Amino acid sequence: MKTNLEIELKFKVKNISTLFQKLKGLNPQVFYIKDEIFGMGEMRKNPVKIRKRTIYKENGETCIEITRTTPIKDKVKKIIEQEIKNIPKRFICESSYEKVRYFYMLPRSVEVVIDFYPIGIYCEIEGDLKQIKKIAKFLGFAMKDNIKKNIDMLYVDWGKNNNREFLFHWGFGKI
Repeated sequence: MKTNLEIELKFKVKNISTLFQKLKGLNPQVFYIKDEIFGMGEMRKNPVKIRKRTIYKENGETCIEITRTTPIKDKVKKIIEQEIKNIPKRFICESSYEKVRYFYMLPRSVEVVIDFYPIGIYCEIEGDLKQIKKIAKFLGFAMKDNIKKNIDMLYVDWGKNNNREFLFHWGFGKI
């Protein structure tokens, strides 16, 4: 089993054309992803979650990743991720959502992903914190705009702001 510490900054994308222009010349991998989030029935109360990610790749391949995630309290979003083989029986599916992801691998193991959700577009930058900050600045993001909330929390906020009923399982064509 592989365990790693994930450090990321997340930003709301206001101008996708400008962002793509800054990444011009880099060839992203494009995926359709369905994430299912499992917990112990205490939505957002217990920080330990299991994510089942089904990835549909451009070449027609499908793969499934199951990861146990534990957040670490800090100024920057940090998560301990551990790949696991199965979802324990005590965990139930609390939410699911869909996205289209553009994945860029930059030098020095920095990942830039642009996620298109039904509620908006978000950019995540993962890697070494010093490199993340440098790339974020290059891409036009200000550190003060870093979002610590996960996508479920952002979806709840979006629903309140748009007078929409909360759905535990949401995605394209569903909200």
